[in-house]
Amino acid sequence: MESLNVLGSFLAKKRHELGWSQEFMSVRLQREGVDVSRQMLANMECGRTQITDKHLIGFQKAFRMRIIRIFPLEIQALDELYARREKDHLDGPRRRRQ
Repeated sequence: MESLNVLGSFLAKKRHELGWSQEFMSVRLQREGVDVSRQMLANMECGRTQITDKHLIGFQKAFRMRIIRIFPLEIQALDELYARREKDHLDGPRRRRQ
């Protein structure tokens, strides 16, 4: 079965690194205003449930980290590439030094 999200394995890994149970994590998310049960979190971690933008904001607050850091490294690298392109575009063409 194809995973319904790209974040589940990171969420489980990060939660384990912090020594948090799924129950503790779901309570922490609920305190941040995101209604996630332990079972729903388990399904997210296994890729059986999609993750919404509201969930992302809850994970950001619970882990106290930038949203982009919740995504896999390949997505983080793409984000950095696009940010550089955007910056270069906004800076405009540079004058050549003579």
